[in-house]
Amino acid sequence: MPTIEIVSINSTALQLNQENFSIAIIEEDKLISHRELFYDLLRQQNGIIVHIGNPEFKYDKCGGFFAGELIDWDIDYPGELIIPVNKISDPIFNSDANQQFSFKFLDQYKPDIDKLLKIALDKSPIKKVCFLTDYQFGPGKETIEIIYTINDFWQQHDNNGLRLNTLYEMYGQ
Repeated sequence: MPTIEIVSINSTALQLNQENFSIAIIEEDKLISHRELFYDLLRQQNGIIVHIGNPEFKYDKCGGFFAGELIDWDIDYPGELIIPVNKISDPIFNSDANQQFSFKFLDQYKPDIDKLLKIALDKSPIKKVCFLTDYQFGPGKETIEIIYTINDFWQQHDNNGLRLNTLYEMYGQ
């Protein structure tokens, strides 16, 4: 299942209240993703990371935490995901990546994501936030994209969808 996170660069706290969101959130002051795709990049930064999860995890954050129910999966992938049998000894083993490339949020969750992005940007003393995804069935190679503003982010989302396994950098004035 996909990991979705927002990072507020150089902020010390966002002071988020779970009651104000329909999605599950975990706010942490150590920039450690729940997955490893952007590990090296995050460890070079300081700030606050917000892990975003399905509504069912709002009050149970101790087990698995992922955001698959927030996503419109029909945007890019017409069929079922193929989960390969793990045969590491097979020289042509496919790691299962490259099955789905784009996604959109379901409409009912867009306001929460927008609110989180705006809070993260407002609390960043250098006015920089990162939105990142990590999905094992997404593109095999991660991407970093400078998208400039939150409005540009939503235009990209609405017009073409967002790319999985991508870190989007956004800035404010």
